[in-house]
Amino acid sequence: MYKTLLLVVLIVVLCLGATVGFFNAQTVEFYYLFGSAHLPLIALVIFVFVIAVVLTLALTMARIFGLKREIRRLHRQLSDSQTELRNLRDLPLNQEQK
Repeated sequence: MYKTLLLVVLIVVLCLGATVGFFNAQTVEFYYLFGSAHLPLIALVIFVFVIAVVLTLALTMARIFGLKREIRRLHRQLSDSQTELRNLRDLPLNQEQK
């Protein structure tokens, strides 16, 4: 059921995208830092969307890598703490005084 619903939503989104692309086929002039270009409006919209997706993925991956590094550090700290606790438990309670 979930896959069918997902497929229907995907088809609807694709149809809406094709409709927007069809009705926005006129050429627009896009001015960028080093000049300008004449592009269809839908191409410009898709280009900006792709750039946004790539930047979002890059920022998300940077955050994920930072969190993974922190998880590794915390696992090492936990392992060290467990080793220290195990060593403390193995010490005898009554040490002879000389």
